[in-house]
Formats: sequence, C-alpha cells, structure tokens
Amino acid sequence: MSRIRLFILMLPLALLLAVACDRDCNGPLYDGESGYAFASSVLYAEVSMEDKGVLEIPVYRGKDGGATQAAISFQFDSAPSDASEPVWVDADPKGVFSLLTPKVTFAENSCEAKVRVRFGDTGNLRVSDKYRLRLSIDDGVSPSGRSSVVVTVTKKLVFEKYGDCTYYDECIFEKPYETEIYKAQGEEIYRVMDPYREGLIAEEYAAEGWMGTPPDYVQFTCEGDRILFKEFPTGMLFNKVHLAYAYYPSDYLWGRDFSKYDSKCRKLGDKHFQLYAVYCLPSFQYGYMNDGIYMIDIIVK
Repeated sequence: MSRIRLFILMLPLALLLAVACDRDCNGPLYDGESGYAFASSVLYAEVSMEDKGVLEIPVYRGKDGGATQAAISFQFDSAPSDASEPVWVDADPKGVFSLLTPKVTFAENSCEAKVRVRFGDTGNLRVSDKYRLRLSIDDGVSPSGRSSVVVTVTKKLVFEKYGDCTYYDECIFEKPYETEIYKAQGEEIYRVMDPYREGLIAEEYAAEGWMGTPPDYVQFTCEGDRILFKEFPTGMLFNKVHLAYAYYPSDYLWGRDFSKYDSKCRKLGDKHFQLYAVYCLPSFQYGYMNDGIYMIDIIVK
C-alpha cells in the first residue's frame, strides 16, 4: 500500500426471449375464439451464434382445431440509430434479416405456431447496434387487435477464455497479479476477470480497511489498435470511505481535460494491452487522485 501516495488534487462538482413488453401484454390474448394474434406488440431478443442464425417469434390462434395457415409480412427499420421515428422498408437493405416463413402453419389441435426470421452470421451484427423488425399478420386477425409486433434485436456477447494474463494497475499496485482474460466470440471485446481482489488483499488494503467490493471483471474494446472502456470500480476505498473508479481519460468531465491521454490506450499486440485511466472518487464529488493518469498493463501469457 506504500506505492499509492494518494491525495486529492482538486474538488469540482431458441431464444425467445428476455421479453419486455408494454402494458398491452396484460390480460387475455384474445377477445373471442377465432383469429390470429401476437402475444405482445413489443418484444426484445438477444441473439448469438448458438441460435444458428434463426429467430423464432410465436403467433397464436384463439382455439385449436384443424391445420390452418396465417400469412405474415416483414418490415425492417432502416432509420439511423439516432432517428426519432422508424423508417419501415420491406427488406433489410444489408440483407442480414429476412423472413423465412411468409406463412406459418398451425398443426392440428395446436394454438401456437412460430414465425421464423433469418439473421445469418452474427458476425454481421454489431454489439453496439439495435435492429428493429416489424412482423404483421396479413388477415384473419383476432379481435384482440395484436396484428403486429416490433422486435428489437441485439447481439448477445458470448465470452470464451482467451488465456491467462498478468494485470498491473500502477496507481493501485506495486506489482502485477495473475488472472484470466476472456474474449467475446466474433468481437474485439475482452474481460479481465477479478483483477483487483488478490492485490488488494496482498498489499494490505483489506487489512487496513481500504478495500471495498472489487469488480467481477474489467471490460475493454479494441477498435483496431485503439482501446476504449467504460469507468469501473477498482475496489480500493480512499480514506476507508470513498470507492475509487478508473475513468477513460476523456470521460473525466469535472474541471480538467485529460483527453490528450486517450491515444495512449492502445492494443500493442494480440497479447499486450495498455489502458490509461484517471482515478476518481464519485462519492467525493469526482476529485481525481495524484497527477490524474496511470497505466494499466495487461499481458497475456
């Protein structure tokens, strides 16, 4: 703990689905015994490689009986991500999403069938983007009126072990500590697992009452050689009270500009990453520590 030299420089001020739907989900699906309907007007879905390129959305009928078919149409929201209103078109301009079942078949004595939408290789999807699809029943709609559903699709991160690594935070630690690093399938997104706990105990932060709750992982993203990350807690308690967070340099907005250090956050190779962070105390009005910028060095073995 002698390494830290802390003080405050300034004090400014297959799926389907993790479903979330609007209030029309509540109550019965049908107002009558006939016709087709979706369960909700809004659905959310995360997709991954495990879904094998197909998204399934249920459609229902009011009563069982013989085999029947419902005609389904498909639209894609082509509006930019920051647009206030959707722009519905009849096909995905990039060809990633398409309707596999323009007609869904209800088996005899079944009240449920599945609309199947193809999304192809998840490598064509960006984690940061949301994709909106609208499916509509063309005729024979139930009196419930849920003739269409808007499905918001996001890419699910699936992490696999990338290797063992050392993690050295030069603001907090006197030496590197060993842990594991994981990488998301098809993405340059990494998670260093539980990187602070061992060091906070070994360097007597815990014994002195300077240890809070360490993060389960530290996540960062590589865009080419550039590294980006969101703020994260270090688990170190300044003065046994204030939890220290590591911020991406230009994300520190409380009185001093550290943005010139963004360029130092670099991927130096497939097995070497360096993050530079400003260490802040949000519960103490975002004062920063020491001279404000320190290296986090990650080396994969």
